[in-house]
Amino acid sequence: MKKVFIKYNPYKIETEIRIEGKKLAENSILGEKIVPGARLQEWVEELPQILIDEYNDRDFEIIFHGTLLDYEDLAEAFTLAFEEGELEVTLDRQPAKETEDKEVLIEQVFEKIKKGPFDELRDEEVINSFEHARSSEFEVCVVATMSAGKSTLINSMLRTKLMPSKMEACTAIITRIKDNDSPGWQAEVYNKENRLIETQEDLTNLTMNRLNEDSQVSLIKVTGNIPFVSAEDVSLVLIDTPGPNNSRNPEHRKVQSEFLGKSSKSLVLYIMEGTFGSDDDNLLLEKVADSMSVGGKQSKDRFIFVVNKMDDRKKEDGDTEQTLGRIRSYLKMHGIVNPNLFPAAALPALNIRMIENGQQMDEDTIDETEVKVKKLNRNENMHFENFAPLPRSVREEINAQLLEASDAQDTNGQALIHTGVMSVEAAIRQYVRKYAKTAKIKNIVDTFIHKLDAVGCFEETKKELASRQDENEQIVRQIELINKKVDDVKEARKFHIAVDDAVVKVNEDAREVVEGIIEKFQQRVRKKIDELRGTELEMGEVEYEMQGLEKFARKLEPDFQVELDELIKKNLVDSVDVLLQNYRKKLKSLTEELDGNVLQGITIDPLRFMSGNLSSGDSFSIHKLVQTKQVEDGEEWVKNTDKKWYKPWTWFQESGYTRTKYKTVKYVDGGEMADEFLQPIQNVIYENGENATKYALKQSKKISETFKKEFQKLDMLLKNKLGELKSFATDKEQAEARIRESERKLQWLKEIKDEVESILEI
Repeated sequence: MKKVFIKYNPYKIETEIRIEGKKLAENSILGEKIVPGARLQEWVEELPQILIDEYNDRDFEIIFHGTLLDYEDLAEAFTLAFEEGELEVTLDRQPAKETEDKEVLIEQVFEKIKKGPFDELRDEEVINSFEHARSSEFEVCVVATMSAGKSTLINSMLRTKLMPSKMEACTAIITRIKDNDSPGWQAEVYNKENRLIETQEDLTNLTMNRLNEDSQVSLIKVTGNIPFVSAEDVSLVLIDTPGPNNSRNPEHRKVQSEFLGKSSKSLVLYIMEGTFGSDDDNLLLEKVADSMSVGGKQSKDRFIFVVNKMDDRKKEDGDTEQTLGRIRSYLKMHGIVNPNLFPAAALPALNIRMIENGQQMDEDTIDETEVKVKKLNRNENMHFENFAPLPRSVREEINAQLLEASDAQDTNGQALIHTGVMSVEAAIRQYVRKYAKTAKIKNIVDTFIHKLDAVGCFEETKKELASRQDENEQIVRQIELINKKVDDVKEARKFHIAVDDAVVKVNEDAREVVEGIIEKFQQRVRKKIDELRGTELEMGEVEYEMQGLEKFARKLEPDFQVELDELIKKNLVDSVDVLLQNYRKKLKSLTEELDGNVLQGITIDPLRFMSGNLSSGDSFSIHKLVQTKQVEDGEEWVKNTDKKWYKPWTWFQESGYTRTKYKTVKYVDGGEMADEFLQPIQNVIYENGENATKYALKQSKKISETFKKEFQKLDMLLKNKLGELKSFATDKEQAEARIRESERKLQWLKEIKDEVESILEI
């Protein structure tokens, strides 16, 4: 039996593995797989097989030192390998500090920092940086094809009927619902130009229905209490997006495509029904599968497939496990293996919660809900919480709630758990705790450390200068020389030229990438044209093929925009990095003692990409492509009219013959139709690519100008600090007192920094 010790720190994203008490060998496959910065969830599913292959053993004792959530992922991977007969394993866990422990420590440290001896750590900028890190948003995008019950599921989680919901497709706008734990619902309403056109202090379902039907409305930002989470954890944002065929704004499809993209870290709730397999489903699932193909378990975890309306399934539809099995097979056909499938009954969950909360409901709904409650409680096949892929600790919590409801003879409470909606909520909370909260804690600690390093560096310099009074003349000359360099016009011009050249270089690199993206998407268009080339479509087939081309174009548009958008964002971030690097070089050229940490606090928000869209089939006419030709139309008997009794030479001729009959039909050349329809799209792809390059250069130049102004402010800050240093270097009378004060401050800094850094330890 091989003894394996694994220590994983999710805050620092650090892994330590020892086999039989020894570190991994340098040529270890395991060491190559677990690279620095790789989350446990990226490699844990492969770990059992790697251990088998590398150590030629199938019997392992695993001791894991880490958080409960990470241990459960590890246990799941080894349990699966054990059940498949790949190995024998015993698992044990050494507890670690959980996220809740860290949050308490952060609050305590922040209070100490605010009461500490440094005014710089009490200014508004530091407090804002902390608050921004603490209140970071976590987005959950809810997607579905038509009438899967998406809005009903959201309402059931909100425990009230807020979102419009009816049998046909009903979501035509994007709604962002942000949790702030406050009672009631408030909203800001934006049009297609992203301008605020209306505010609501008391948002209701009636108002939401009106806004959803208003063609001017594009986005609604709602705030209120999302009951199953706390805003103190993270500011959860539920984002309701329109289905593929029900968006009134092309920008909406781009937003959905961004959430489904590989680079997104948002959680996605994919709502489907037990009946599945529409073309729209297929298009969405292609994007999901592509995104899930990278990033290991975390990519898998961030997609939760909710199979809604399971309470409406009949006996002949098969039991729940059979239905889920068919859906797994269907998703596997799309490249989605072992999905997180959650069966649910959203409408009964909503109605139960509204009844429990004393909200007004009609008699028919109350009666229907009573029937559903009995059905859910009586039929074990509808105890959907039993089919939810949740870790043991979460399942135990839900089972404890079920037992409590059973002991209290709370039939509504039991049925609510059986609807599976509470399991979906638990899965969202788990993802937030596992990924979002650990990242937030790391972000807050980094914010603290950067600020502490900045003030510590300057305090060390002041102490050094105060203790070297015998060198004050040399020090003063050095400071004055630095001041002169800061004010030097020629140096400033050289710096600005270097900055401009760097930005141009970044954009030249971006142009090459844009050209690659253009070619990639034009190839997709050409391939589509080639698929139809040489085919002749009868008029009855044209409409079907046109629908296929329109779907192809609709899918192409957001994908193209997202790729360009991600490039632009990266390009602008690269521009900012280049600018900051140049300023750091400038500081370094002034003196090695000054630290670039004076730059802390500068933030650049990513700029949004242009909202261009590709042409659709609305204005496209196929009439000019219609042609005619003769085609076989069966056979016909042609009588020999020349055969007559009075013509003896015709007596031995046949009385007639069979010939092929022809008719004139209208048809369209498939290749010509595709070429005619998609050619404008090819042109727009090229034009948008060119516009993207120009836009990137324009925005980079804007950033460059903004930064030049910021750099001037930093120069003034630097001169002020140099003045303070000069004072410390020349004031002999205050020198001893200042040295003692600096020593006291630096000791406080050391202690508080040790305390801050310990927050990330497990």
